[in-house]
Amino acid sequence: MSREESTKTEDYIIEHFAKEDADLVRVRERLLADNKFGVNVSAAEGKFLQFLVGVVSPKLVVEVGTLYGYSTLWMAKALSNESRIISIEHNKEHYERAREHAAASNVAHKIDIRHGDARALLPTLGVTPDMVFIDADKPGYRHYLDWAMQTVRIGGVIIGDNTFLFGHMLGEDRGQKTSPAAIESMRYFNMTLAMAPNFRAIMLPTYEGMTLAQRLS
Repeated sequence: MSREESTKTEDYIIEHFAKEDADLVRVRERLLADNKFGVNVSAAEGKFLQFLVGVVSPKLVVEVGTLYGYSTLWMAKALSNESRIISIEHNKEHYERAREHAAASNVAHKIDIRHGDARALLPTLGVTPDMVFIDADKPGYRHYLDWAMQTVRIGGVIIGDNTFLFGHMLGEDRGQKTSPAAIESMRYFNMTLAMAPNFRAIMLPTYEGMTLAQRLS
């Protein structure tokens, strides 16, 4: 699917299925103002994540990579009042923005945003998540996946975004530079889930690619 075809598809989905509420509009407008819009998931992808939360009914979601909290809010809005999402952000400025947006939302009590290096923080959480969403630095994907595969509950779900790695997994040049470490890490992420006997995995053919896997045993 080309970028033009993808945009038309997403525009249709957003118009009919993924309308933003005031909290989400506020985050999107700040991303636009700070020239960071597009780094975040799209509204269609956010609604898909929200749909997954509704299906899985997680007590705990762990998100690696918060940015301004756009995807965090999409997911938190489908959580029950007893559930929560822990989101980890390495960039201090992004972390502060995300905290502001979470605090101003109607789901603030469900969101726990933490600042730091996810490679160091994840092993200290001491949790068994029901759902893990990874959308952070690409060289780190292999490390985040190793943690998620070991800790997510049986029946739980792992989701990784940007798993075509800007076309590099497809042998395409989409004009976005990336490092050999990122390419190797994303190849590891996709192939490990594709071949893991205790996971059921699939890739969604969005323009950027999204890999999903459910732990079976």
